[in-house]
Amino acid sequence: MKNLLLIFFSLVLALAAVEGVLRIYNPLGFRIKGNKIILPINKDEVIHYDRSPRLDKVVRIHRNSLGFKGEEPPPDFAQRLTILAIGGSTTEGVGLNDAKTWPLVLEAKLKRNFSKLWLNNAGLSGHSTFGHQILMQDYVRRINPKAVLFLIGLNDLGIEAVNDFDSRMTRGINYRSLDAFLAGLSLHSEVAAAALNLKRYYFPKVVPQVGKEEVNFLAVPRLEVSAEDKAAIKRLYRDKYLGPYELRLNNLLGMALSHGIAPVLITQPVLYGNLTDPRTGVDLGKMHVTRDMNGELAWEVLALYNDITRKVGRERGVPVIDLAGKMPKDSVYYFDLTHFTNEGAEKAAGIVYEELGPYLARKFPGYAH
Repeated sequence: MKNLLLIFFSLVLALAAVEGVLRIYNPLGFRIKGNKIILPINKDEVIHYDRSPRLDKVVRIHRNSLGFKGEEPPPDFAQRLTILAIGGSTTEGVGLNDAKTWPLVLEAKLKRNFSKLWLNNAGLSGHSTFGHQILMQDYVRRINPKAVLFLIGLNDLGIEAVNDFDSRMTRGINYRSLDAFLAGLSLHSEVAAAALNLKRYYFPKVVPQVGKEEVNFLAVPRLEVSAEDKAAIKRLYRDKYLGPYELRLNNLLGMALSHGIAPVLITQPVLYGNLTDPRTGVDLGKMHVTRDMNGELAWEVLALYNDITRKVGRERGVPVIDLAGKMPKDSVYYFDLTHFTNEGAEKAAGIVYEELGPYLARKFPGYAH
């Protein structure tokens, strides 16, 4: 018993010593600490799209040591032109290989005109401005990039509080797995944070799975919405949801600006709207999009949010790239109603590049060439 107690207390003292050293100096560099932000760092996934002719058959996804897609943060991070693209699944690039998501296509284009450029894709599927605020508060402000790109709007439709996707970033300690336990414990312990990051680095999780299939636009059912219902739904969004969205958007910009981070707003594009798809001849306005909205109404509701994004940008002197207005409504660019194909991501990156490049050259002339 004495020997066991001696071993136990020796381990406690050793862990305490390591904890103290790591709190003073942590040689692991950038890391995710705790469950304030639950990001799957150093993680690999493989997704098979066997029955999706417009998507790559095999999609490989890698999360770096920040939990984002893209290059590792360089040692001279503060001296680089560092940019994060923040948004939901449109930014994350559901269905696409990492390098074909619009933020990383954009990075490749910008590198032709800027030296020491580093851009990561920080898109997280399902996240709204609630989740973006958590990301900004608990993480982005700590690494302090030079600029952030916010592609927002769609995931804020009709919400008043943090959704299930957003809440994944704020859960505490749980015991469903060793990874989840260490993630919660690491909020309080540098040793746990180091153990979690080393575990994820040396034992990456590869998950083969059948991914989401593309939409057959010819088979999407139609929905008729009366003029009275249409007016009532738009009035509901104006009265109940747009004001809080505007407040959250202002708060996001305030968080960025207060830390010297240059924000750029990007309006949310989708396929549906009051027109005909040039590829299939399908009436995109009559498509059944949600329980009570067809494509025409859903686009008009999303346009209300995009109008708020433009308005806030004008009032705060923040550049707004109107991707929603400039992205063609053509099914060659979408594999479902909202997510890009490879061609769509390339097209979106080109539109963003045309406006972002000149802005960055004016804002950060020392990196332009």
